[in-house]
Amino acid sequence: MKKVLLVAVVLIVVSLMAFYFWASSSVVEKEHYDQVVTYNSEAKSISDTLSVLTYNIGYLSGMTNNRPVDREESLYSQNLARAIDLLSDYDFDFMGLQEVDFQSSRSFNYNQLDSLGVHLNFHQGAYSVNWDKSYVPFPYFPIRNHFGRMYSGQAVLSKMQLLSNELTVFDKPINAPFYYNAFYIDRVMQINKIQLYSDTLIVMNVHLEAFDRETRELQAEEVLVEFNKWSKKYPVILMGDFNSRPPFASEVLEEEKTIEIFLEEPLIGEAISEERYLQNESQFFTFDTADPYERLDYVFYNKNKIRKIESDVLREAEDISDHLPVWMTFTIIE
Repeated sequence: MKKVLLVAVVLIVVSLMAFYFWASSSVVEKEHYDQVVTYNSEAKSISDTLSVLTYNIGYLSGMTNNRPVDREESLYSQNLARAIDLLSDYDFDFMGLQEVDFQSSRSFNYNQLDSLGVHLNFHQGAYSVNWDKSYVPFPYFPIRNHFGRMYSGQAVLSKMQLLSNELTVFDKPINAPFYYNAFYIDRVMQINKIQLYSDTLIVMNVHLEAFDRETRELQAEEVLVEFNKWSKKYPVILMGDFNSRPPFASEVLEEEKTIEIFLEEPLIGEAISEERYLQNESQFFTFDTADPYERLDYVFYNKNKIRKIESDVLREAEDISDHLPVWMTFTIIE
């Protein structure tokens, strides 16, 4: 009897270890993580006024994002169609996207980036793969709602020529156990050089840590260093989901420097100024879309090279995602 129990325990342990190593392994070769694809053979003629949008599309799952619920393929096809219909009205020159599925089981293997790139008539798209796992066992229960095969990340879409696509992977959450980090998303800083006139625009796209403040602040510091490096010579747009409220929000959950360190820089501007934000705070909330209660998404720029014209939260996006996008129009200072 003891021998049978021992064999059973050994088999269970071996099975769990085998699952752990298989499930946490990647499927796609890493050289594909930063690929640039061309959708439209001709780059857009450059105008004096340019436009940019940052949007955490939440893999087009609406308010079901990260929840243990059954989903039909129609949810994704309908939200994709809604996103295309909405965004085609605005003709943005650049889009920075977060939580984009490239071929994941949870979203029925749609390539959401290519679908948006083609239908919105973008010239090129730059991949930033940050979640490549054979099987993600989350949400934990029920098992039928596991994400499963995961191939997802961030992306930049551009109407102009992309000159380069550089990815920097941040450290995993410093307070999380190894087995958690083995399946967890990589947080990535994506940096693109884009050809403008005789000039070059730097576009930075980030999605910072959501659950560990200390890790998120360290990531923000890395981003700021990189921003300041590029902003000495080039116009720079930094956008994304920073997973942090502005320091001047009426309700701050805890003292945090993630956004504050950017606002303290005299040459860094932001799409929604403090003065404007405080005039009608709820108007600029970007999360969640069922009942917006906080702002997590931002567009920063260097004021010595870029002049902001207009900006707002695109509230018409409604519940395509659990986030609302932020947009800005601007000109380059010669």
